[in-house]
Amino acid sequence: MVKIPAMERLQVMVNLTRRNKLLILSFPLYYIYLGLGVILGFFVFSGALPRLIIDRFTPQGFVNRLITENVQLKQKLSAYTAVVDSFRQFLLFAEEMDNRLRTAVNLGIIPSDVRLMGIGGNQPPSPAPEIDQLLRRAQFTQRSLAEIEQAVATQEERLRHLPSIWPVQGWVTSGFGYRHSPFTGRREMHEGIDIVAPRGTPIVATAAGKVVYAGWKSGYGRTVEIDHGWGVRTFYAHCERLRVNYGKQVQRGEVIATVGASGQATGNHLHYGVMVNGKWVNPSDYILSGRNR
Repeated sequence: MVKIPAMERLQVMVNLTRRNKLLILSFPLYYIYLGLGVILGFFVFSGALPRLIIDRFTPQGFVNRLITENVQLKQKLSAYTAVVDSFRQFLLFAEEMDNRLRTAVNLGIIPSDVRLMGIGGNQPPSPAPEIDQLLRRAQFTQRSLAEIEQAVATQEERLRHLPSIWPVQGWVTSGFGYRHSPFTGRREMHEGIDIVAPRGTPIVATAAGKVVYAGWKSGYGRTVEIDHGWGVRTFYAHCERLRVNYGKQVQRGEVIATVGASGQATGNHLHYGVMVNGKWVNPSDYILSGRNR
Protein backbone atom coordinates (compact mmCIF):
# COMPACT_ATOMS: atom_id res chain seq x y z
CA MET A 1 0.00 0.00 0.00
CA VAL A 2 1.07 3.60 -0.81
CA LYS A 3 1.13 5.82 2.25
CA ILE A 4 -0.27 9.32 1.58
CA PRO A 5 1.63 11.92 3.57
CA ALA A 6 -0.48 14.07 5.86
CA MET A 7 -1.05 17.68 4.70
CA GLU A 8 0.36 20.50 6.73
CA ARG A 9 -2.36 22.31 8.57
CA LEU A 10 -2.57 25.73 10.19
CA GLN A 11 -4.01 25.79 13.64
CA VAL A 12 -5.37 28.95 15.27
CA MET A 13 -6.27 28.95 18.93
CA VAL A 14 -9.03 31.38 20.01
CA ASN A 15 -9.68 31.96 23.70
CA LEU A 16 -13.36 32.76 24.44
CA THR A 17 -13.01 34.62 27.74
CA ARG A 18 -16.71 34.99 28.52
CA ARG A 19 -17.40 31.29 28.04
CA ASN A 20 -14.01 30.26 29.38
CA LYS A 21 -13.45 27.99 26.40
CA LEU A 22 -10.56 27.43 24.06
CA LEU A 23 -11.53 27.18 20.38
CA ILE A 24 -9.06 25.54 17.98
CA LEU A 25 -9.42 26.28 14.25
CA SER A 26 -7.51 24.01 11.84
CA PHE A 27 -7.36 24.19 8.04
CA PRO A 28 -4.87 23.04 5.39
CA LEU A 29 -1.99 25.41 4.68
CA TYR A 30 -2.56 25.24 0.94
CA TYR A 31 -5.81 27.23 1.47
CA ILE A 32 -3.64 30.24 2.21
CA TYR A 33 -1.60 29.71 -0.95
CA LEU A 34 -4.79 29.31 -2.93
CA GLY A 35 -6.21 32.59 -1.54
CA LEU A 36 -3.05 34.53 -2.34
CA GLY A 37 -3.10 33.10 -5.86
CA VAL A 38 -6.67 34.24 -6.37
CA ILE A 39 -5.82 37.80 -5.25
CA LEU A 40 -2.72 37.95 -7.42
CA GLY A 41 -4.70 36.64 -10.38
CA PHE A 42 -7.31 39.35 -9.87
CA PHE A 43 -4.69 42.07 -10.07
CA VAL A 44 -3.08 40.50 -13.13
CA PHE A 45 -6.25 39.91 -15.12
CA SER A 46 -7.90 43.21 -14.12
CA GLY A 47 -4.89 45.24 -15.28
CA ALA A 48 -4.21 46.76 -11.87
CA LEU A 49 -0.83 45.17 -11.45
CA PRO A 50 0.46 46.17 -14.89
CA ARG A 51 -0.69 49.73 -14.34
CA LEU A 52 0.98 49.77 -10.95
CA ILE A 53 4.23 48.53 -12.47
CA ILE A 54 4.02 51.03 -15.32
CA ASP A 55 3.28 53.95 -12.98
CA ARG A 56 6.11 53.15 -10.61
CA PHE A 57 8.89 51.67 -12.65
CA THR A 58 8.70 52.92 -16.28
CA PRO A 59 9.38 56.28 -18.01
CA GLN A 60 5.76 56.36 -19.19
CA GLY A 61 4.59 56.19 -15.60
CA PHE A 62 6.92 59.03 -14.66
CA VAL A 63 5.53 61.15 -17.51
CA ASN A 64 1.97 60.38 -16.41
CA ARG A 65 2.75 61.48 -12.89
CA LEU A 66 4.26 64.71 -14.19
CA ILE A 67 1.15 65.38 -16.28
CA THR A 68 -1.09 64.87 -13.24
CA GLU A 69 1.07 67.12 -11.07
CA ASN A 70 1.13 69.76 -13.82
CA VAL A 71 -2.69 69.82 -13.97
CA GLN A 72 -2.85 70.21 -10.18
CA LEU A 73 -0.25 73.01 -10.23
CA LYS A 74 -2.19 74.85 -12.94
CA GLN A 75 -5.33 74.68 -10.83
CA LYS A 76 -3.46 76.03 -7.79
CA LEU A 77 -1.82 78.75 -9.91
CA SER A 78 -5.20 79.83 -11.25
CA ALA A 79 -6.60 80.12 -7.71
CA TYR A 80 -3.42 81.90 -6.57
CA THR A 81 -3.67 84.42 -9.43
CA ALA A 82 -7.31 85.17 -8.57
CA VAL A 83 -6.38 85.82 -4.93
CA VAL A 84 -3.50 88.12 -5.93
CA ASP A 85 -5.79 90.10 -8.26
CA SER A 86 -8.35 90.51 -5.47
CA PHE A 87 -5.65 91.62 -3.05
CA ARG A 88 -4.30 94.13 -5.59
CA GLN A 89 -7.76 95.67 -6.08
CA PHE A 90 -8.31 95.83 -2.31
CA LEU A 91 -4.92 97.48 -1.83
CA LEU A 92 -5.75 100.16 -4.42
CA PHE A 93 -9.01 100.87 -2.60
CA ALA A 94 -7.24 100.99 0.79
CA GLU A 95 -4.60 103.41 -0.55
CA GLU A 96 -7.29 105.71 -1.96
CA MET A 97 -9.19 105.72 1.35
CA ASP A 98 -5.91 106.26 3.20
CA ASN A 99 -5.24 109.46 1.22
CA ARG A 100 -8.80 110.69 1.86
CA LEU A 101 -8.37 110.16 5.59
CA ARG A 102 -4.98 111.88 5.53
CA THR A 103 -6.60 114.90 3.89
CA ALA A 104 -9.35 114.94 6.53
CA VAL A 105 -6.83 115.12 9.39
CA ASN A 106 -4.50 117.61 7.64
CA LEU A 107 -1.77 115.08 6.81
CA GLY A 108 0.01 115.22 3.46
CA ILE A 109 -1.21 112.99 0.62
CA ILE A 110 1.26 110.23 -0.27
CA PRO A 111 2.06 110.13 -4.01
CA SER A 112 1.40 106.87 -5.84
CA ASP A 113 5.07 106.44 -6.84
CA VAL A 114 6.09 106.62 -3.17
CA ARG A 115 3.46 104.03 -2.29
CA LEU A 116 4.72 101.74 -5.08
CA MET A 117 8.16 101.72 -3.47
CA GLY A 118 6.59 100.72 -0.16
CA ILE A 119 8.76 100.04 2.88
CA GLY A 120 12.34 99.37 1.89
CA GLY A 121 15.26 97.80 3.74
CA ASN A 122 17.93 95.20 3.16
CA GLN A 123 15.74 92.29 2.17
CA PRO A 124 16.88 89.14 0.33
CA PRO A 125 15.73 88.69 -3.28
CA SER A 126 12.22 87.30 -3.44
CA PRO A 127 11.22 84.38 -5.73
CA ALA A 128 7.95 86.31 -6.32
CA PRO A 129 8.89 90.02 -6.73
CA GLU A 130 5.30 91.09 -7.52
CA ILE A 131 4.03 89.59 -4.27
CA ASP A 132 6.95 91.11 -2.42
CA GLN A 133 6.02 94.56 -3.74
CA LEU A 134 2.36 94.13 -2.79
CA LEU A 135 3.37 93.16 0.74
CA ARG A 136 5.65 96.22 1.04
CA ARG A 137 2.79 98.46 -0.12
CA ALA A 138 0.45 96.84 2.41
CA GLN A 139 2.96 97.44 5.23
CA PHE A 140 3.39 101.05 4.07
CA THR A 141 -0.39 101.59 4.15
CA GLN A 142 -0.58 100.00 7.59
CA ARG A 143 1.96 102.49 8.93
CA SER A 144 0.10 105.37 7.28
CA LEU A 145 -3.16 104.27 8.92
CA ALA A 146 -1.40 104.17 12.29
CA GLU A 147 -0.23 107.75 11.68
CA ILE A 148 -3.81 108.77 10.82
CA GLU A 149 -5.10 107.10 14.00
CA GLN A 150 -2.61 109.11 16.07
CA ALA A 151 -3.59 112.34 14.30
CA VAL A 152 -7.29 111.66 14.93
CA ALA A 153 -6.62 111.00 18.61
CA THR A 154 -4.68 114.28 18.87
CA GLN A 155 -7.47 116.14 17.07
CA GLU A 156 -10.10 114.66 19.39
CA GLU A 157 -8.06 115.72 22.41
CA ARG A 158 -7.66 119.22 21.01
CA LEU A 159 -11.38 119.56 20.27
CA ARG A 160 -12.16 118.41 23.81
CA HIS A 161 -10.09 121.36 25.05
CA LEU A 162 -11.47 123.91 22.56
CA PRO A 163 -14.06 126.39 23.95
CA SER A 164 -17.27 125.68 22.06
CA ILE A 165 -20.34 126.29 24.28
CA TRP A 166 -21.99 129.23 26.02
CA PRO A 167 -20.58 129.75 29.52
CA VAL A 168 -23.97 130.91 30.87
CA GLN A 169 -27.57 131.20 29.70
CA GLY A 170 -28.48 134.88 29.33
CA TRP A 171 -28.48 137.84 26.98
CA VAL A 172 -25.43 139.30 25.21
CA THR A 173 -25.45 143.04 25.94
CA SER A 174 -21.96 143.96 24.77
CA GLY A 175 -19.88 142.26 22.09
CA PHE A 176 -16.18 141.97 21.36
CA GLY A 177 -14.42 145.04 19.97
CA TYR A 178 -14.25 148.79 20.52
CA ARG A 179 -17.01 150.47 22.53
CA HIS A 180 -17.60 153.48 24.77
CA SER A 181 -16.71 152.59 28.34
CA PRO A 182 -19.70 152.82 30.73
CA PHE A 183 -17.34 154.24 33.37
CA THR A 184 -15.15 156.72 31.44
CA GLY A 185 -17.26 157.33 28.33
CA ARG A 186 -14.13 156.94 26.21
CA ARG A 187 -13.77 154.56 23.26
CA GLU A 188 -12.00 151.45 24.56
CA MET A 189 -11.33 147.89 23.46
CA HIS A 190 -13.76 145.40 25.03
CA GLU A 191 -11.77 142.18 25.19
CA GLY A 192 -14.69 139.78 25.53
CA ILE A 193 -18.48 139.64 25.59
CA ASP A 194 -20.89 140.56 28.39
CA ILE A 195 -23.75 138.14 29.09
CA VAL A 196 -26.50 139.37 31.41
CA ALA A 197 -28.15 136.75 33.63
CA PRO A 198 -29.84 136.65 37.05
CA ARG A 199 -27.57 136.68 40.09
CA GLY A 200 -26.57 133.13 41.06
CA THR A 201 -27.00 131.64 37.56
CA PRO A 202 -24.43 128.82 37.10
CA ILE A 203 -21.37 129.55 34.95
CA VAL A 204 -19.77 126.54 33.26
CA ALA A 205 -16.36 125.86 31.75
CA THR A 206 -16.60 126.03 27.97
CA ALA A 207 -14.00 123.26 27.49
CA ALA A 208 -11.78 120.89 29.45
CA GLY A 209 -8.74 122.44 31.04
CA LYS A 210 -6.88 123.45 34.21
CA VAL A 211 -7.82 126.36 36.48
CA VAL A 212 -4.79 128.68 36.53
CA TYR A 213 -6.47 131.53 38.43
CA ALA A 214 -9.38 131.65 40.86
CA GLY A 215 -9.67 134.76 42.98
CA TRP A 216 -10.13 138.51 43.04
CA LYS A 217 -8.75 140.53 40.13
CA SER A 218 -8.74 144.34 40.11
CA GLY A 219 -11.59 145.72 38.03
CA TYR A 220 -12.91 142.24 37.21
CA GLY A 221 -13.91 141.16 40.71
CA ARG A 222 -14.08 137.41 41.38
CA THR A 223 -12.49 135.78 38.36
CA VAL A 224 -11.71 132.32 37.02
CA GLU A 225 -9.11 131.70 34.32
CA ILE A 226 -8.74 128.27 32.64
CA ASP A 227 -5.83 127.05 30.52
CA HIS A 228 -7.07 124.62 27.83
CA GLY A 229 -3.70 123.86 26.24
CA TRP A 230 -2.63 124.59 22.66
CA GLY A 231 -2.27 128.27 23.63
CA VAL A 232 -5.99 128.72 24.49
CA ARG A 233 -7.31 130.30 27.71
CA THR A 234 -10.79 131.40 28.82
CA PHE A 235 -11.65 134.17 31.26
CA TYR A 236 -14.78 134.47 33.50
CA ALA A 237 -15.17 137.73 35.45
CA HIS A 238 -17.60 139.62 37.80
CA CYS A 239 -18.66 136.32 39.42
CA GLU A 240 -20.66 136.20 42.66
CA ARG A 241 -19.18 132.94 43.98
CA LEU A 242 -16.33 130.74 42.76
CA ARG A 243 -16.85 126.99 42.75
CA VAL A 244 -13.29 125.95 41.81
CA ASN A 245 -9.79 126.48 43.14
CA TYR A 246 -6.41 126.95 41.53
CA GLY A 247 -5.05 123.78 39.92
CA LYS A 248 -8.39 121.99 39.51
CA GLN A 249 -8.92 120.00 36.32
CA VAL A 250 -12.37 120.80 34.91
CA GLN A 251 -14.45 119.35 32.08
CA ARG A 252 -16.63 121.06 29.49
CA GLY A 253 -19.98 121.96 31.09
CA GLU A 254 -18.72 121.75 34.70
CA VAL A 255 -19.97 124.56 36.97
CA ILE A 256 -17.08 126.83 37.98
CA ALA A 257 -18.85 129.92 39.39
CA THR A 258 -22.14 131.86 39.57
CA VAL A 259 -23.18 135.15 37.99
CA GLY A 260 -22.72 138.29 40.07
CA ALA A 261 -21.63 141.92 39.88
CA SER A 262 -18.27 141.90 41.68
CA GLY A 263 -15.60 144.38 40.65
CA GLN A 264 -16.41 147.26 38.29
CA ALA A 265 -19.81 146.11 37.04
CA THR A 266 -23.03 148.03 36.33
CA GLY A 267 -25.17 144.96 37.04
CA ASN A 268 -25.30 141.18 37.20
CA HIS A 269 -23.50 139.74 34.21
CA LEU A 270 -20.58 137.57 33.11
CA HIS A 271 -17.64 139.03 31.25
CA TYR A 272 -16.37 136.13 29.12
CA GLY A 273 -13.10 136.30 27.22
CA VAL A 274 -11.02 133.96 25.06
CA MET A 275 -7.27 134.35 24.58
CA VAL A 276 -5.28 132.48 21.89
CA ASN A 277 -1.47 132.58 21.96
CA GLY A 278 -1.54 135.62 24.25
CA LYS A 279 -4.03 137.66 22.16
CA TRP A 280 -7.70 138.33 22.89
CA VAL A 281 -10.04 137.00 20.21
CA ASN A 282 -13.79 137.20 19.67
CA PRO A 283 -15.40 134.51 21.90
CA SER A 284 -18.40 134.31 19.56
CA ASP A 285 -16.15 132.74 16.92
CA TYR A 286 -15.64 129.73 19.23
CA ILE A 287 -19.24 129.15 20.30
CA LEU A 288 -20.81 126.30 18.29
CA SER A 289 -23.99 125.66 20.31
CA GLY A 290 -26.27 128.18 18.58
CA ARG A 291 -27.81 131.41 19.82
CA ASN A 292 -27.96 132.25 23.51
CA ARG A 293 -31.56 133.31 24.15
